[in-house]
Amino acid sequence: MGAKYDQLDLDERIEMSRLYEAGTSRREIGRIIGRSASTVGRELRRNTLPRGGYKPASADRIALSRRRRLSRIERLSPLRSYVCDRLAMGWSPEQIAGRLEQEGSGHSISHESIYRFIYRPRLRREKLHRFLPRAKATRGRRYFKRRRDPIPGRTSIHERPRAIETREQFGHWEGDLMQFRTQRGNLLTCIRLDQI
Repeated sequence: MGAKYDQLDLDERIEMSRLYEAGTSRREIGRIIGRSASTVGRELRRNTLPRGGYKPASADRIALSRRRRLSRIERLSPLRSYVCDRLAMGWSPEQIAGRLEQEGSGHSISHESIYRFIYRPRLRREKLHRFLPRAKATRGRRYFKRRRDPIPGRTSIHERPRAIETREQFGHWEGDLMQFRTQRGNLLTCIRLDQI
């Protein structure tokens, strides 16, 4: 539960509607359809009709139209011209987003939104990527932190024997492993505790 990040499909929406009308809690609905309770709550909040309640087919259309609509930069022409002008002046998306926030304008956006705007397929012919510091035509992979599963059968450092803590016995080691984001190298340090 909570591990799926793809869009809800119509079958899931139909099942959610059936369970919701039966009075099932959001947490229980999420458990049954294999989604988190927050996903269920967000779906019900965003795609419910003003007067008609939650209808799966309508919710599916609402979600599809939301995904197809233009970004805020494309919809607001003053914001679009501000972003394009600053890009042409050599500003980075981080600088543009920071300046908008600092000026307190009502159109604050994140630098990630600006990057997505620049690399949208329908805007490729404008070649806004030329104004970026590296001027790449395609965007590289995004690195997201993922939760690592714990080491199976591991023992906490707090559960080590008292003799090791007081350094009364020889031959015990302590180690630490660092993995770097690029995965090209790792660093392992090992220390014999009787030498400290």
